[in-house]
Amino acid sequence: MIRAVLDTNILVSALLVPLGNEAQALIAVRRGLVCPCFSDLIVAEYAEVLNRRKFPFRRSSIDETLELIQTKGMSFQPQLVAGLSPDPEDDAPIACAAAAQAHFLATGNRRHFPQEACGLTKVVSARELVEFLRTPQSL
Repeated sequence: MIRAVLDTNILVSALLVPLGNEAQALIAVRRGLVCPCFSDLIVAEYAEVLNRRKFPFRRSSIDETLELIQTKGMSFQPQLVAGLSPDPEDDAPIACAAAAQAHFLATGNRRHFPQEACGLTKVVSARELVEFLRTPQSL
């Protein structure tokens, strides 16, 4: 199974555009094709961002999304290393990807996830993750 860390913007976009690539990535999680890797810090950020007033998300949609990630995924508690990302809040997903030996880190904001900081974890967009899932290949 493919292990992936999903940046918060993937969840936001999935809820905003139910037919987009980000939503397809969550469908892949639901179908067991992708195992989302997360930490307590990442789940806390998911919850905080998804609950912001600027987003029109129903409470039930937020709860279902968080439950999906937590029930289908794997929790890690990596040691945080400062300075992995130009944005300090993105150090947590990079550390989680390393601890999980994740295949992918999916984001809509690559500039905060320098490939050299992510090691063997490939930084991809939701579109690239979905395309990878559609192409028969092995890791």
